[in-house]
Amino acid sequence: MKEPTLKKVAYGVSMAIAIILVHFIDVHVYSMHPIFTLLLAIFITYLGIMFVNRNEKFNQKISRTKYNLLNALVVFVLFIAYFSIAQ
Repeated sequence: MKEPTLKKVAYGVSMAIAIILVHFIDVHVYSMHPIFTLLLAIFITYLGIMFVNRNEKFNQKISRTKYNLLNALVVFVLFIAYFSIAQ
């Protein structure tokens, strides 16, 4: 595995934000067709990745331990948010 950078964590954060946002809209605002939901999540993730790629401060190298902890935190927040929105 290459040297971990903050950019790789930011990619996961942008994906998690897209999933949480689309799920919230689907549950509480407007019930969407599953294909449209998927395409909207992909589009929002793409916008997030474009933002991360344009910003140079995400190119910082971080330790592998910090990288793993941040990724675990992102997955935990995604899990909690996804199921709390559904209730």
